[in-house]
Amino acid sequence: MTHSGPMSDIKARPRASGHFTRLEREYREVGDDTWSTEDFLESKLKASRNLFTPESLVARRPRPKELEVFALLSGVPFDRDFTDKLVETQHRISALIGERLHYWVAPANLGVEYCVFKWPTDSWNDAWLGVIRDTLGSIRQTAFRFHIRGAQINPDGCVVAKGFDEHAALFQIRERIKAKTPFLPAKQSGWAHVPLGRILEPLGVERFARLAHVVRTMLNLPSATTEINSMKLIHETRWYMEEKTVVAECPLIPAPQQRRS
Repeated sequence: MTHSGPMSDIKARPRASGHFTRLEREYREVGDDTWSTEDFLESKLKASRNLFTPESLVARRPRPKELEVFALLSGVPFDRDFTDKLVETQHRISALIGERLHYWVAPANLGVEYCVFKWPTDSWNDAWLGVIRDTLGSIRQTAFRFHIRGAQINPDGCVVAKGFDEHAALFQIRERIKAKTPFLPAKQSGWAHVPLGRILEPLGVERFARLAHVVRTMLNLPSATTEINSMKLIHETRWYMEEKTVVAECPLIPAPQQRRS
């Protein structure tokens, strides 16, 4: 799994009704910076290009690099209707950027991340898997609705769907995991986004301006909603979930309406 948003130490998140407002503000703080230049800067796109093998970039068929990551996600895949909406966004952007080099996450690999237990450069102890399983088994979280409200593109070429978790459920889970897993890396996502892909080279001024217009029209449009019913502990061995193993799946408590059915 690769991140597209700010990395920060995990900290307590408010559960107040302002959660969506705060998330939107944090998305904008990064996304708005993209359009302060006339085109993507190669110096910033380097962070995206470094996720792919050099030979695949030369061949113009981007292939993510091998790695080892343990992470907790939902989706991978999402339900069909929700996935179709995300893929529709990918197609809309592809139609505009044309032959310029880019990469899209495969539909079956789209997911939203709670936390990363091991980054590629971190050491790992297999005994930690037992701790993680026990921690996930102790989480009593009700299934929650997860919304996408438009897309954004970050200065490094990252394309993300802006996710919003009702009742800050995803953030609450992050807090509980931090409290029970002392080996959890400090570097974690501060968003609830779904990574869609990467733009890997400048577009040219005219095309970049058209892209800016299209993305801004999608900024806050409600586009998809799904119910998050489970979490997956995944051992990822190639970026963007191209090679992975689901180590464990942890169901969430059915929401009240589900219990009545």
